[in-house]
Amino acid sequence: MKVKLSDDDRDKLALHTAFAVHQIARWMAGRSDVPPEIRDRLRGHISAIEGVLVTTGHDWIKDEIEATEAALNG
Repeated sequence: MKVKLSDDDRDKLALHTAFAVHQIARWMAGRSDVPPEIRDRLRGHISAIEGVLVTTGHDWIKDEIEATEAALNG
């Protein structure tokens, strides 16, 4: 049985997923054992997530995401 999400439910799922990725990236940014190539890839994903969140009105998280990006820079 395949369940189709409504547009609203799909948007909520995407938003929650983006926040989860950010939380994981923030945690990884504080670790010294994360390889540089993983940090680079995460930084790119976090930057893309920030762009989407800000353009869709979720600019309240901009400072936090920018802090995570800076931490990923090492």
